[in-house]
Amino acid sequence: VFVDAAANPTYIGSIKWAPKDGKASAIFAVILGNGQFDTSENFHNPQIFDLVLTYKLSDKLTWTGEGLYGFTNDVPGIGYANWYGIVNYLTYQVCDTLSATTRVEFFDDIQGQRTGYAGLYSTVTTGFTYKPKPWLWIRPEVCYDHNDARPFEGESKLITAAFDVLIRW
Repeated sequence: VFVDAAANPTYIGSIKWAPKDGKASAIFAVILGNGQFDTSENFHNPQIFDLVLTYKLSDKLTWTGEGLYGFTNDVPGIGYANWYGIVNYLTYQVCDTLSATTRVEFFDDIQGQRTGYAGLYSTVTTGFTYKPKPWLWIRPEVCYDHNDARPFEGESKLITAAFDVLIRW
């Protein structure tokens, strides 16, 4: 990836393991560049390592877990900045057109470089995916976020109700 002539090359790639039985899979992805914050361009060049595991617990229930670690050097006012996240998803396939998912996530923005507030973010989200047509997905959700650093307009907690509509082609 090149932003301009002064940019550094960046590799984005992954490797996936998915046996034929389809019960489990793993994917490991990376973003590798120089890992330095470019102050002249105000551009973040992170190094990121991401592992996603999926396991089909039954015909209707699937667990997905994800672990992510990233870092950048020479961040103004911070120096070395790093962060990590762990996410667990449980998805229940109600029928061909409806699934329900609960997500539990922990994200530690250790120096506050990614979000502006240092500390551990914890999140619980529950939502549905309704597919009335194969090309139309409707996804409502309710989310509870927490961080003792009070990043949510001076509050430590935030409750969000949202939905999106995806049109696939």
